[in-house]
This record gives sequence, C-alpha cells and structure tokens, in this order.
Amino acid sequence: MRRTYLLTGAGIVSFILFLIISIPANTIASQVKLFEPWNVQMAGVDGTAWNGRIRSLSFNGFQLFDTHWELNPAALLLGRLSAIISARSAVGEISFAGTVSVFGSIAIHDLKVAGPVAPIAGLLNLPVTAGRYQFHGSALNIINAWPTSFVGTGQVTDVPLNFMDDSSGPTGSYMIVFNTESVPADGRLVGTLSDQDGPVEVDGNIELTPPMNYALKIKLKAQPGAPTEITRALSFAGPPGPDGRHEISFAGSL
Repeated sequence: MRRTYLLTGAGIVSFILFLIISIPANTIASQVKLFEPWNVQMAGVDGTAWNGRIRSLSFNGFQLFDTHWELNPAALLLGRLSAIISARSAVGEISFAGTVSVFGSIAIHDLKVAGPVAPIAGLLNLPVTAGRYQFHGSALNIINAWPTSFVGTGQVTDVPLNFMDDSSGPTGSYMIVFNTESVPADGRLVGTLSDQDGPVEVDGNIELTPPMNYALKIKLKAQPGAPTEITRALSFAGPPGPDGRHEISFAGSL
C-alpha cells in the first residue's frame, strides 16, 4: 500500500511539473501587470516557461534584448527555482546560472559579463571612450539584497590614457579580483586592483559596503620608460610617497 501511495504521489508531481514546463511563455508575459512597480514591458515572447526567449524586456528604464532562459524542472522538487539565463544590453552581454530558494536566497555561478567600457564609464561620469571589459564570477550568493560570498575576476583592456590628448597614445589594461568566500557581518566586500600592462603601475583596492557604498584607494606609479606626459599627469595627484607612488582615494554611493 505504501508503495502505491509513493508511485501515485510521484505521478502527481510529475504531472504538475509537466504542466508547469509546458505553459507558453507568452501566457506568463500576459501577467506582466503583476510587476507594475517595476514598470515591466515585454515584446516578442517565444517558447515555454521551461525554455523561452523575450526579444525585448525593459524595467525601470533599463532594456534587455534576446533574453533566454532554460529552467531546471527538477529543482522545483527541492523548493528552488533554478535556470540558465543569458541576455544582452547596451552595456554588454551577460550569462549565468542562478538559483532562488523558497527562503529568498540567491545563488549565482558561472557569471560572465562582457562589453565596451564607454557606456559604463558614461554612467559613472568617467572620461573613458574606448576599451573593453569582462568579468567572470565563479560564486555569488545573495541574502537580503547583499552578497554573502563573492568570488570573481574582472578585466578592462585597451583603455586609452585620455589625459595625453592623443588618441594614438598608450593604453592600459587592469584587473580586479574579489575572493571573499564568506562576507563578514558588516557586509564589507574588498576587491584588489592591479595593472596588467601599460605605462602606469596600479596597486589598490575597492571596498563595497551596504546599501551601495564604495571607497576606492589606488597607488599609481609611472613604469620605467613611460612617456613624460604620464609622469607629469601623475604629479597632479600629489607628491609621491617614499615608495615613489602617488596615492588617490575617493568614495561615494551608487
């Protein structure tokens, strides 16, 4: 009798999962009114709730194109919503595997983001007109809208040194590394900054704290053989320290 109950239960669960993954994606999109606080708009919805695509998706003024998702139906049995998601926007392309639990925690891995630097620099009011960036996050866990762990590496490459007023001047490439497997109770996240190539040596860190604050400390030094313009420009950052490096620091909120 117990075996019969188990088989019956498994059959019911399987049928429910089949119904869920077979729901047309545009049926879900038709309920977009449920997301009115985020001003969500969708167009070109294809596929099913399990495997679908939205050609254009915007919310609160931010727009995504060719958003594709593929759900893992088996994760629903464990009270989780798990999916592989990819999309592109004006600031780049993104893909990741993510899981949301019934308790609201979010786990993201294999996060890949890449694109041109200029659009992001524009959002931060930075005078960067060229170069590319990429970021690969192996682990990002979020609870209450803030990371509890963050492991990943980002790079910006071929960034022109615009202060030389020469579009054919040298460029630099830089790296940022986050390696925090367990974020402390105060929520402080620290990433290390370094140069990969170019005429300026970079050594520093960026500190992130809730809700969206940042503090940046960088030490700069002209590499041997760097153009005179580089050395002159660095002098505006103040006198060098005993190690010959100029220190820059600033903070703000996003």
